Amino acid sequence: MTAPESAGPAESAGPAETVVDQPGPGTEPGRWPTALVTGASRGIGRAVALALAADGYDVAVTARTVREGDGPYGLPGSLESTTAEATALGARVVPVPLDLLDADRLVPAVEEALDAFGRLDVLVNNAIYVGPGGDAGFLDVSRAEIERRIYANLTAQLLLTQRAVRAMVDAGGGTVVGITSGAGTADPRGGPGTTGGWAVSYGCSKGGFHRMAGAIAAELGERGIRCFNVEPGPVATERVLARPDLRWVAEHGRTPESVGAVVAWLLRQPDGAVPNGDTVSVAAVAPALEAAARGDQR
Repeated sequence: MTAPESAGPAESAGPAETVVDQPGPGTEPGRWPTALVTGASRGIGRAVALALAADGYDVAVTARTVREGDGPYGLPGSLESTTAEATALGARVVPVPLDLLDADRLVPAVEEALDAFGRLDVLVNNAIYVGPGGDAGFLDVSRAEIERRIYANLTAQLLLTQRAVRAMVDAGGGTVVGITSGAGTADPRGGPGTTGGWAVSYGCSKGGFHRMAGAIAAELGERGIRCFNVEPGPVATERVLARPDLRWVAEHGRTPESVGAVVAWLLRQPDGAVPNGDTVSVAAVAPALEAAARGDQR
């Protein structure tokens, strides 16, 4: 399976002008914003968690890999390492072990964050299913593989989000960000295992996931809920770089840190600056943020 970070860009809406100097959150005395970031042991999730920690958030982070060296395929990254890095940035960090396929852990994972922080201002849905069978063609993939992928990438996301949003509504509002994929909105250029290709079940799962933002915004926007997608485009994560067939992403894609910066920027925007339910393209926003970081903003 071509990794989700390498999917082609969606037809994403973004703000007409990228304003990089909005004030950060957490300015109210004694009230630091809180976020739950899923899939945060490495890659985009880790980068988002660290960007929010640097922006003044306390963060709860989930992942399957708890300790360094226990990750799939020998990849670096763990809950322990992300927790240590975010703590060094001044954040209060709550590590929450979570496998999206473990139905009995989904709601409790959100509740662990709520118990620790007392509220939840932001949920970033980044975790996806990573397992065997991703390179199988449509005629060869097993029923079990289809069910695992759809459950983890869609059903589990709905259940996590439902619990988080219920708490947000009770508290007066909150924001949900989904790390989406072009696989959910565009057709592949080939089958799984080819450049620009992905499994049918993956595209279907991400298509359903992509629709969450607009639907939740339409239903619950008047109750204080903001919900957005962030389309990362090709991203050179550890998992992508471990695959020889995806090395082209290292030359043409963005870093996980650029996605983290865009998510942090999005969360700093005042209500209405980005239409509720919209999709923000990293390719559209990151260049201005990177220019500002270099000090050459025009």
